Amino acid sequence: MNTDDLVTDMAQDVLEKRVPDLPAETKRLSCGIVARRLDLTSETQAKRLGRERGIYLTFDCTEGTFASGGGAGVLSRHIARAVVDMAGVMGRRSVVLAAGLGNAGVTADSLGAATTELLDVSPVSEAERKRQKVRLCAVNAGVEGRTGIRSADVVAGVCERLRPSCVIVIDSLATSSPERLGTSFQLTTAGIAPGSGVGRDRPRIDRAFLGVPVVAVGVPLVLSVRTAFAEFMRDYIEETGSPLNAYALRGIVEKRKLGGLVVAPKEIGVTVSRAASVIASAINAAFGENA
Repeated sequence: MNTDDLVTDMAQDVLEKRVPDLPAETKRLSCGIVARRLDLTSETQAKRLGRERGIYLTFDCTEGTFASGGGAGVLSRHIARAVVDMAGVMGRRSVVLAAGLGNAGVTADSLGAATTELLDVSPVSEAERKRQKVRLCAVNAGVEGRTGIRSADVVAGVCERLRPSCVIVIDSLATSSPERLGTSFQLTTAGIAPGSGVGRDRPRIDRAFLGVPVVAVGVPLVLSVRTAFAEFMRDYIEETGSPLNAYALRGIVEKRKLGGLVVAPKEIGVTVSRAASVIASAINAAFGENA
């Protein structure tokens, strides 16, 4: 498969399809949840994977995880513990900023906004706060096309004013694995470049840019059509042993202008609401006013 066809924000996708000799640490949890952790500590490893250095933690779930009564709650608790560990927040006066990225007007890109709406933020007045350890704040950065301001600059501006101990950014992601759509959750200390998974060039929101630890939390909600065709070709050849004219198929994809299209799950509204609820519950449990 041409590596240019692999359009994804998921480190685990790249690991499985490009660098299988660099396995992630895998742990099977309850309710059908599988945790996969990859520590990219060296520049050489990062370059091989085409990712920034940092910790990448993926919780792969199944639809059964959410069908069971307590599956979503179990997942939220695992994410809460992971976020606290990655953020390293300590101290009674710590401020945690949760920033929702993406376009609230496009369902598949609305995870950030949907999550921040569910957060149990702290009152501005210190006297009104129930919790004295951490102050949780939230902001929706929006998208440049609507605000005229880059998402990274919005978050940086709020950080300059609040001076948080860490920033948690929430965004919709792209994947190259259909089975991960809406069922996998990725956390990373490497930050995020909004829109990078679908070919948009935006500044990274990370520790180097903001000056504080950044934990990016996302769920893959879109799949590149170009990637889907490339994966189909690979699987077809492997399973049938029959050759397929990859060059001709790519030509058809480009001729029909399919290369730049992305698709989302049929029940995308329900999927976003479910993912937002899981992430918000995790952040609330870790830093929320009523935790």
